[in-house]
Amino acid sequence: MKIDSAKLKEILVKENYVSTEDMAKAEKYAKDNQSTIADYLFSQDILTKDLLGQAVAESFGVSYSDLNSNQPSQKQILKIPEASASKFRIVLFKEEEKGVVIATDNPKKKLLAEELKKIFKTKKVKITYSLPGDIDSVFVHYQKPLETRFSKIIKGKKHIAPEILEEIFEDAYTFQASDIHFEPQPEDVVVRFRVDGVLREAGRLPRQFYENIVNRIKVQSLLRIDEHFAAQDGSMHYEKGNIAFDLRTSIVPTIEGEKIVLRVLAAYVKGLTLTDLGLTAENQKALENAAKKPFGMILVTGPTGSGKTTTLYAVLKILHRPEVNITTIEDPVEYKVLGVNQIQVNPQTNLTFAK
Repeated sequence: MKIDSAKLKEILVKENYVSTEDMAKAEKYAKDNQSTIADYLFSQDILTKDLLGQAVAESFGVSYSDLNSNQPSQKQILKIPEASASKFRIVLFKEEEKGVVIATDNPKKKLLAEELKKIFKTKKVKITYSLPGDIDSVFVHYQKPLETRFSKIIKGKKHIAPEILEEIFEDAYTFQASDIHFEPQPEDVVVRFRVDGVLREAGRLPRQFYENIVNRIKVQSLLRIDEHFAAQDGSMHYEKGNIAFDLRTSIVPTIEGEKIVLRVLAAYVKGLTLTDLGLTAENQKALENAAKKPFGMILVTGPTGSGKTTTLYAVLKILHRPEVNITTIEDPVEYKVLGVNQIQVNPQTNLTFAK
């Protein structure tokens, strides 16, 4: 259950998690930057996700369960039937001999208590609150493997390429992947996700369906479908239901066929602040102090997927104020930042970094 801004403001101020002055600044920031009050409070270290969860839990009159730091095992999660978990947004957080602790983002949902009594007939049930995003991240354990879903799509013999891509994109979004790799092999095609900078295999595709998938990605990325021996770059957009994000497309020829890498430009990356990046308190403070100096240079280096761009955008959020002029030179511009003058490098018009 998503909490609207008015309700969130009431909760945070009433429970003294945020002062009225800070809330006023947050509202002004949200209005000026088409953002949310939570984004401002997180970026200024006035609030953390845990404190937000505790505040909302108090408003419901229940305890807070931190699913992000204390995620239950898959075996534990699957003890609640998928239909019930999805309908009532519930997760088995803890289980003991005589009782269970249930996490949900809507503790007051109608018929919730009755449903839990059916599932845990002999145990005492305690209902707690968890943030909606953390509930969603746990629900991935109910998903069948990609290969199983691919097989079902192929048996249906209808829209194979679009439906396979849909499954891959939705999994990438769920696991908060920064990149999707399609790597052709002699027998099949390996699909890998980069999550937190590390690539891991997500599934495998039958080779005979790969050409249609490549062509669909090319068409949506406005690339040439008759070109198979040169590198091509483009971009595409994916949207379905509540999920919407852009993808940057890179296709290169290999001896086994065309390899595709899609950079996922989703809100879960764009919305990250320095607090979310996992820096130590000491390093975060050092970076913030360096960013606020009137002159100088900060070098952000590291391998693909390590968080360079995300770190720089997080720094821009700190620096962005109405009275400050900010100009960036980027190749490519991955995220549009309201109020920042972003220049896209274009060698064809001699608009290079040096120029």
